[in-house]
Amino acid sequence: MIDVATKMKDTARKPASLTEQAYQYVRSLILAQELQPGEVFTERALADQLNASRTPMRAAINRLVGEGLVERLSNGTIVIKQVAIEELMDILIIRRLLEGEAAAQAAQRHTVNSVDCILEKSRELARHPEMDFEPFWKYDDEFHEFVANASGRPILKQHVQNIRQRARMCHVVRMEKNFEQQALEHIAVLEAIAGGDAAGARKAMEVHVDGVRDRFVRWYFTS
Repeated sequence: MIDVATKMKDTARKPASLTEQAYQYVRSLILAQELQPGEVFTERALADQLNASRTPMRAAINRLVGEGLVERLSNGTIVIKQVAIEELMDILIIRRLLEGEAAAQAAQRHTVNSVDCILEKSRELARHPEMDFEPFWKYDDEFHEFVANASGRPILKQHVQNIRQRARMCHVVRMEKNFEQQALEHIAVLEAIAGGDAAGARKAMEVHVDGVRDRFVRWYFTS
């Protein structure tokens, strides 16, 4: 279980509003699967854990409801949304479109050396793919956030982040541990961005998202 005292210290270091702290806290519990899909909880219980009032927690929960991560029941309790495989397939179709466009925009806006750091990390991972899921997901988030940021389109970036959060809830620990292939797919995207090849970056990202789908489907039907 995530240590609440540590979490409070982490959020206290940042000049965030109480609502933002509550939002980040609950979101971290969901993505770390400390709150499981289908699990029911109340605003009061989470507010007590965070040592916060119910007002910012209610606002945070409303934001998570809007993002599709949780659902508010008619009796006032909250449930972590269960993402079905059919919904994940739809999510991946949307990710393919959004992240393909983000990669193309990033290539058009590319500045010299901007891609070097994440590209080197990707190459290092391809050479040494032995790692646990947690550090891989941290790297994977860094790659996708780089592309979304590099697109220079704030609204596009926000939609990419939201749709990836929903996908993560469904398959964060349920996929093949094939990190070398994923790193190679990332490298193809980054090299196209570095070369200013918008069409190539779009295609490479589409290939990557298709790979994510295929790896999940193989896991789903063979596990």
